[in-house]
Amino acid sequence: MNVPVLETGRLVLRGYRLEDFESHAAIWADPRTRRYFEGEYSEEDIWLRFLRNFGQWALFGYGYWAVQDKASGRHVGAVGFFQARRPCDIPYRDQPETGWVIAPDFHGRGLAREAVAAAMAWGDLNIEAPQSWCMINPDNAVSRKVAEAAGYRQALSTEYKGRPVLTFLRSRGGLRPRGGRDA
Repeated sequence: MNVPVLETGRLVLRGYRLEDFESHAAIWADPRTRRYFEGEYSEEDIWLRFLRNFGQWALFGYGYWAVQDKASGRHVGAVGFFQARRPCDIPYRDQPETGWVIAPDFHGRGLAREAVAAAMAWGDLNIEAPQSWCMINPDNAVSRKVAEAAGYRQALSTEYKGRPVLTFLRSRGGLRPRGGRDA
């Protein structure tokens, strides 16, 4: 499947390229990126995460986009939908999960909100699932605000890899989510 290209005022969301691996690895190697994630990632972990970005499109018709800054041309993050088969006790685990990451040097510019909004607009038109969800560390206030700006509402609290996480739901079209509860 060809990955659709989405453009916003400041960003291009496009399919990953092999040459994006170096910047992808730098983003995930940065302790500022990982502060809300468990442990460190080896080069192998980062490579497998990178490869996942290719395979999801072929299997599900959706996946992650590489986020490119128009002004600099740099690969600065990722946004999209995926299936991770997370061992979480939530009823919507098999619905598309949404995620995003922006390189720490580009934080504070609203790029995550811009990228997520573009991804949600595409997903509303192209993903048949009635809803999507995301998982956020309870201490990550910035990601919670990004999720809420995109129409996600807090649903259930659960554990992932022995740590508490919050899950958020968004119905297709940004309407009130089904299942879980509103915060």
